[in-house]
Amino acid sequence: MTAQQTIIVSKGIASSRKEAKKIAARYAEKAIYTSRETSTSYRFRMNPPIKFVLGSFKTINMKKGVSIVVGTLKEK
Repeated sequence: MTAQQTIIVSKGIASSRKEAKKIAARYAEKAIYTSRETSTSYRFRMNPPIKFVLGSFKTINMKKGVSIVVGTLKEK
């Protein structure tokens, strides 16, 4: 099963973490539990990387400035 891991919002379209979180929430399939800031973007995580099959991540560009990282969840 594929699931969202992270939503990335570019600082080019969001001037603050609060604004970026509102944008990310539009694309999130579940609650955002943590975030971090890089020099160029805000990253909002829905699932920890440990829950995914190693090497299964793929980045999908949704619109200019917003990308979603998805991956295959490990079987329980």
